[in-house]
Amino acid sequence: MSIKDIDRKRLWGRSGNECAFPDCRQRLMDDVGTGSALRIPVVLGEEAHIVAKEDDGPRGDPNLPLADRNSYTNLILLCPTHHTLIDKEHGRHYTVDALLAMKREHEEAVDRRRNAPPEASEERNRRDILLSGLSASRARLITRWIAVGLSPQQAENLADDDVIGVSQDFAQFHAERKFAVLTGDFGSGKTVALEREYQKAVYRAIDDPDAPLPVHFTARSAGPDLLRALDEQVTCFPSGHRQVTVFLDGLDEFGAERTAEIVEDLWSWLYSASDRRVLATSRPDPHLRADSLTLPALSDSGLHDLLDRVEAPQDLAWHANPEIRDALHRPLFALIAADCQKAGSETPRSRGAFLAALVERALTRSAGLGDEAYALLARLGRLTLDAGGAVAAREAGTREELQILLRTRLVVHRNRTLSFALPVLGQYFGGQYILDNGLPDLSEFTPQRRDRWRDALTFAVSSGSWDRVTALLHDLTAVDPGLAAWITDRGVPTNQLGSTAALPEALECARRLSTTLDYWLSGLGRAGSLLSCSDRTGRGLPIGVQSDTESSSVGIVFAGPAVLADQKRFFAVTTPPDLERGEVEGYRILSLRSTAVPSDAPAWPWQLSLSWVKASMAQVLEHRAFPLPGNVTAVQERAWSIARLLTRRAGFGSHLPIPLTDVISAVDEVFRQTPDIALVRFQGGTVVLRSELATLRDHCTDQSLPITRDGMIHRPYPAPNVPGPDRTSCDVSAGYSPEVLIDLVRQVYSGALSVYEDIVTEYLSPLRRTLQLGGALPVRFACKISWPTVASGQLDVGPMFSRTILPLPPGASSQVDVTEVEDVSLEPDYWPTRSGSIDSHAEFRRLHPESAAWSGPSIAHEVLWVFGDSPATALAYNWLATDLRAIGLSDSVNMSFA
Repeated sequence: MSIKDIDRKRLWGRSGNECAFPDCRQRLMDDVGTGSALRIPVVLGEEAHIVAKEDDGPRGDPNLPLADRNSYTNLILLCPTHHTLIDKEHGRHYTVDALLAMKREHEEAVDRRRNAPPEASEERNRRDILLSGLSASRARLITRWIAVGLSPQQAENLADDDVIGVSQDFAQFHAERKFAVLTGDFGSGKTVALEREYQKAVYRAIDDPDAPLPVHFTARSAGPDLLRALDEQVTCFPSGHRQVTVFLDGLDEFGAERTAEIVEDLWSWLYSASDRRVLATSRPDPHLRADSLTLPALSDSGLHDLLDRVEAPQDLAWHANPEIRDALHRPLFALIAADCQKAGSETPRSRGAFLAALVERALTRSAGLGDEAYALLARLGRLTLDAGGAVAAREAGTREELQILLRTRLVVHRNRTLSFALPVLGQYFGGQYILDNGLPDLSEFTPQRRDRWRDALTFAVSSGSWDRVTALLHDLTAVDPGLAAWITDRGVPTNQLGSTAALPEALECARRLSTTLDYWLSGLGRAGSLLSCSDRTGRGLPIGVQSDTESSSVGIVFAGPAVLADQKRFFAVTTPPDLERGEVEGYRILSLRSTAVPSDAPAWPWQLSLSWVKASMAQVLEHRAFPLPGNVTAVQERAWSIARLLTRRAGFGSHLPIPLTDVISAVDEVFRQTPDIALVRFQGGTVVLRSELATLRDHCTDQSLPITRDGMIHRPYPAPNVPGPDRTSCDVSAGYSPEVLIDLVRQVYSGALSVYEDIVTEYLSPLRRTLQLGGALPVRFACKISWPTVASGQLDVGPMFSRTILPLPPGASSQVDVTEVEDVSLEPDYWPTRSGSIDSHAEFRRLHPESAAWSGPSIAHEVLWVFGDSPATALAYNWLATDLRAIGLSDSVNMSFA
């Protein structure tokens, strides 16, 4: 039996087109569209039954006549969120009497507003919009916490406690800023903190008619044209209100390239009228052009308070594994752990495992849901990532499939779109889709699309089986090793404490480690053959393993390169090594090491072999060991630095030319003293190849380098031209006049760019797009330099220096410009968060779309140190070390500027 027209009209008329849930005020029929001519009416309201239509439904009563069940008296008009809420857990949280009272009070309030004097209509409309926003904010919080596993009552209690989630640091931080972003990783609580700031702004606007009007958006539901949606929201308020604060949750959910465009649009919107502000949330992003504050983890007392509010034991906060303990200080993971504990499950051991537990618990609570629901969620994850936000309901599946998705409580339905209640679930299920279906065809899986999926891929690596993760990373290391390293570095835990899974047999461990090491080295290209963990062919050294399944420990043997064609590249160590002869299992031992591995993570061999690559890469960087025989800067700096080592020149006079005869004599003396040594180690630890000494001797004899002339070897750069007695500062730079120092800086930075670019081109080209500087090449360095004034009293601190990186068209030659300014710190582009104009960022995305997630116009404030023996080479290797460390391909390196 259907609802009669008279009952439906009465219900909608008495409800005033509003949700009857207290303080909600959600409009239940509205016009949507991209323009006045295209706007269409959309019905959001749901005619909910107070007593269920079916006998076994929520609040079902077999004694209620069937004819009365669809009558006006048994119906209440609600928004989708609150209809779902009142029926949760079979409606036991909302009784028939409570719903009847809720309906009566709402209809009486609608009648009172209708009878209000006309002159109060504009203020009433403003207040209604604010109250509707407040109710929607509360509903968003409740939806999130129900998705985590809290009961509706617990979720409501947390939502109504306005202390939960507040960040006083962010409140102080954004107070004087026009565009402020609260950053934090998944589960850090940044969304709740922004909701609390929005709620406080709503209360201020209710109490003060002149206060800024708050407007809230979630990135996943804002649609493709955020500014249009923003203007439409602002125009809903009564005229005359110009002060607006936009609260935008999930700025990073647009994807790196789209996020950069949105940030630029928001800056334009901010300055198109006065008294506008934007507060947003995002995952950490060094390229965000806005002031940002990282939300700190929960304090111990904050975590204990949260656990207490959800009736979880306090000892849950004290976990032996420090990585898990850190995760528990993020509210999302603490609540998941609390839910697992109540169900009698162990605390998860990785971020991926936390989300897997959340999903498992959700499907368990939703009786009858299993593999079908999981597959639908994975498909929705793929659609969400490709769409960059909410997915049209018609694209997500049939009506029956939509009902299954909504029953999981992990998905919400708003404005005819579906989105995950927690955005991180979109990334998680996108990763599950990849594990189940493999990577898309690489012709379709473009770099930009891969970057949109990188968090999903991280969750896949974190939670997938060995076979599935290996299939994924094998394909990815071949086409995008920088992204593969970034994913593995973040997706696989490194700490083994608490691991319970048994390790495979020793031979299988050795096979997996050998296989993954070969994949890493092959993906790196030419650089792989220079690493100490590889042989001369670029393959990994033979690996032997002795495993201890009880302690998740493995003993590793790196053996000498295979000599015989049939000699295996991996083997099980079954006998003790013969340390006297340096042999084991017939192999020559190169090194021995023992390590414990996180056996609970099936992808641990990828992480362990990557750690060897990182350590080997750090050695190459520390010793500046990428050969560049064709790079003039590198060759001349190396020749000069070796000449200085040989002749032991030091101090201020070390920049003076050195007689070639002195260098030749010094080389001959080294050869005489060490006739059979291929490497010569000088005081201070510098190592020089014998072949390098021979080459330097030839250059000095033939005077074949630009710096070997007139019987002398010269420093490749301008020498100090201000004598010591005439200087007014002990700073090294004071030995140069401003003109000479500017010329020196230009030459050194130009040389450093050439060294960096040659290393990347010749050895690291597969990584280029994921390197901060490499992804931007070719570039223009717009450098600025200023000297402290006498009035500042800081003459000994040296000049201030800034370097802005701007893109150039492909094929152009990189450039360095150095400009003297009065005070670098007063320049408009000094602050990194505002570096580069809107045009320069748009130009970068046009020129380098494949690198937009990793690089971009930026500014650096550097100590000006261009006075060493190899300043350009030192700068280039420092830049490279920073870039490789950022993507997980190098350990920290103790670099010097000598």
